[in-house]
Amino acid sequence: MRIPSSAWYQTCLRYYPDHRCPSPARKEKKIVTPTRQRATQPELPAASPLDRRRGRSALSPKRPSEDTAGFADVFPYYAGFAYDWARALLASQDIADTAVVLDPWNGSGTTTLAAQHEGFRAVGIDRNPVANIVARLRVDAYLTDPVLITAAAVKEEEQEGLDDPLCAWFTPESVKRIREWSNHLSRLPSGKSGLAYVALFRSIRSLTSSFEGSNPTWVKRAKSSDDLVTVSAADFDALVMQQQEFIASRIGASDETPSAPVQLATALSSALPVSESSVDVVLTSPPYLTRIDYAVAYTRELAILGHDITKDRTLRSALMGTTLIRSTPSSTLQVGEIARTLIEDVTSHSSKASAGYYRKQVLQYLYDLSAGLDEVTRVTKNGGMLHLVVQDSYYKDVPVKLADICVEESILRGWGLTSREPYIVKRTLTSVNKAARNYKKSEVFETVISLRKNS
Repeated sequence: MRIPSSAWYQTCLRYYPDHRCPSPARKEKKIVTPTRQRATQPELPAASPLDRRRGRSALSPKRPSEDTAGFADVFPYYAGFAYDWARALLASQDIADTAVVLDPWNGSGTTTLAAQHEGFRAVGIDRNPVANIVARLRVDAYLTDPVLITAAAVKEEEQEGLDDPLCAWFTPESVKRIREWSNHLSRLPSGKSGLAYVALFRSIRSLTSSFEGSNPTWVKRAKSSDDLVTVSAADFDALVMQQQEFIASRIGASDETPSAPVQLATALSSALPVSESSVDVVLTSPPYLTRIDYAVAYTRELAILGHDITKDRTLRSALMGTTLIRSTPSSTLQVGEIARTLIEDVTSHSSKASAGYYRKQVLQYLYDLSAGLDEVTRVTKNGGMLHLVVQDSYYKDVPVKLADICVEESILRGWGLTSREPYIVKRTLTSVNKAARNYKKSEVFETVISLRKNS
């Protein structure tokens, strides 16, 4: 698939129609330490009757279809919750200005960005290095002027062999220039490479959009050499520069600089690099039990970072929700009655592989969820708050009551439920899966669960 010299622009425009925003004029930013009283709640549709009864502005955790708040459009990350909603929730907390906010499944950093702008110290943990690059750009964007990397700074390199994960989508001659960009960025400090890395991610996505299907979390690979994308070095350089200018224009639109520190780490939720009893509020959305494989969803971006998930399955296998089965010691899994019922219902289902592969996948997910909740309990102070955004789903026609499971598992670990607010989900992954549509299902809810750790 050749991208001719005149076509790269149209390809980028189709995938990111707003990428042409002009580079911003430099303007002096003012340092502001936000307080909870400063938080604003945009006019959004009422989403929960519970909000109205409590006299609060009703904000939905569901992100709008076109979300620009908190730089969400700079690199759309699947799943997560709305930035404005997260800010409003943190603003409502009765905690000190020195409080620490944690997200152990931080993704692209909505929680850490919201906490930063509410004046709280924030800690974000995610095992996916792509997510951490995006999260770092979002929190750093307000602190420094945008750093753009020019194509002239990216020198040509001698490269041996064709064993590159990017060859799954690009011709070898195209891969050469892409890899020169990634190698150059890998040698720069994170504070100078983040914007260009995300521009590189956006560029690769725009050029390989034909490999995406109806399932937004699954990326295909080229079946033959005829399917590979060809883009010249000059055209790729121009595309990356355009993407950098778009990101810089979004960053330059802000005139405030929050001063609250943010710490990000690449680690597992089951082994948080966080001290015991040091966190005041946890706001997070763990991966759902919907067989979303985040390593596959971001396989192109991981390839830019040098990860070939087809040859080295370490990262993919480690991510919660993976479709790969690890040698998890399920015999040590101790869960509540609701989780046990789900295991039994999946195991006894008449569909193929229910008692084998799918049972193992449910066990593995519950093992990861339990380990994550154990760690959250360890690092949270007595009296601290845990806010979970979770979505129910279905295995065939078996309801996966993830909200109920999370509530029960948290209570078993010494948490007390303070509120539970459901929001109807109109579109789920099972609605785009033809085989899954054959099974009868009822409404699916995304639920905001709030719990307090008992003293």
